[in-house]
Amino acid sequence: MPRPSMHPALASRPATDYTSPTYWNGLIKMSLSKFFILNALYRRPMHGYEVARAVESLTNGCCSPGEGTIYPVLKDFEAGGYVTVSAEIVQGRERKVYALTDLGREAFRVAVGSWMEVTQCLQESDRLLAVDADPAKDCCG
Repeated sequence: MPRPSMHPALASRPATDYTSPTYWNGLIKMSLSKFFILNALYRRPMHGYEVARAVESLTNGCCSPGEGTIYPVLKDFEAGGYVTVSAEIVQGRERKVYALTDLGREAFRVAVGSWMEVTQCLQESDRLLAVDADPAKDCCG
């Protein structure tokens, strides 16, 4: 049976290296950015730079989102009613301070629940690898 031909656009694109920690770390960090922005704002209202530093601190440096990540996410949260924005003057400069709304707090609660489900699945996967490394171990024990 003949193999289906590859779409021309796909033929010129290099294959993804799924064995690369860089690939998985990037994917994870992109996925977690919104979560940790909510996490930071759940603690207290902050301006954008503070949010970035708080995320970096909360993740022990694992995630350090830049302006290109922080501000589009904050704008998206504002448009959805998850944060409010107020102006604050500091040393003669205006900066935007973001605060979670009740809807934003609920989004954070839902996100925590979802990530905890994923965490449980990851822990099961880790146990599977441990069994694979040592066949004498039982997956459930």
